[in-house]
Amino acid sequence: MPTESAFHRRIFLFLARAFQQQGLEVTGRCGLLSEAEMRSWISEKKPCAIFEMNRVKDEIPILHELNILHISWVVDMEGRDESHITGSDITYTFDSGWVEYFNTGGFTAWMPPGTSIETFFPAKENRNKEVEFCFMGHIPKPWSESELSRPLISKSRSINFGDLLKEYSEFMEVNTYKETNHESCARIIDGMLERLLDHPVEMARDMYYDLLIRTKRMSNRTELLDFAIGKSDSIAIYGSPNWLDWPKYQRFYKKFIDNEAEMNFIHQHSTINLHDGVCFHFRSIDCMASGGLLFWYNDNYGDKYNNYQWKNSKYREGLHTFFQKQFNYFEFKWLDFNDVYEEAKQLNYWGSKAQIDTLQIIKSYHTWECRARNIMKDIVAL
Repeated sequence: MPTESAFHRRIFLFLARAFQQQGLEVTGRCGLLSEAEMRSWISEKKPCAIFEMNRVKDEIPILHELNILHISWVVDMEGRDESHITGSDITYTFDSGWVEYFNTGGFTAWMPPGTSIETFFPAKENRNKEVEFCFMGHIPKPWSESELSRPLISKSRSINFGDLLKEYSEFMEVNTYKETNHESCARIIDGMLERLLDHPVEMARDMYYDLLIRTKRMSNRTELLDFAIGKSDSIAIYGSPNWLDWPKYQRFYKKFIDNEAEMNFIHQHSTINLHDGVCFHFRSIDCMASGGLLFWYNDNYGDKYNNYQWKNSKYREGLHTFFQKQFNYFEFKWLDFNDVYEEAKQLNYWGSKAQIDTLQIIKSYHTWECRARNIMKDIVAL
């Protein structure tokens, strides 16, 4: 796993146990190995395959030298564009829409997260709802003066990051993210930068990350919470303390949680569990396995800026591939939140046919053991 975070430790343990149940010996750690560390580890453990989240084989060339099967699960682009995702024998994508844009040189497929039904499961009795809207997730801090003042300099001109951010944000308010990928957005940024500086300039990866990922995460999360604020004051936000730096939302912030039992409890005590971004997410499937009602903001077909005016929308796999919307879970778009909210309010989800059906689909097709079995099939098929 990429880091020592509580989230990555949890996923590591779930996946390790799932592979062990397939009869495999598993060793690993949280935190990526350097090339020297990788050589030593391979010499000692003699693995038949290496599975990493986010890092691809071309980013650690020693694996080519040692001819080790490498499996990459790209969950976060980390400021890279699609041309950087290369070299692994098997590459899985977190977002189903990424598959068509990757040219990895190996087998490429969408792999949504699984869940642990031993960890996330409904209580035997109906839980009293303590809050109407719950959101679990991170938000970046608002832009600081030091971030906005980062210099971008060419031979003849200089601007700061805030100038480029303003230009890019205004462009994306008129246009849409949904007809672009990371590489095409990066080209848009490079074109703006060349025009503003009158010369091509290579920008640091952290600035690309800020423009490609951070801006969208800020807008997604604030749009989502604004829907809830328009309906209720009964809102609970769990995530990083960064929420306290957002005056509009700080009164709803509770705390950071990394305890699975507590997450399970909160899902069940919330009438509506809000979710945005990639629909088939770790948070969404864990919530559904807990017996909670998921409410997903689907901005794939327009948001408050473009209001469905673009026509070239493509079908994207997601929760709707396996579950029935407005039955197993609810999804809403920018223009129909009120209608979907009223529909969901009328549903007594706990103990209903919808909840029972959801739990059975998860048990049959969406546990971490299911994911491990599919990975083993893909390896055999190479």
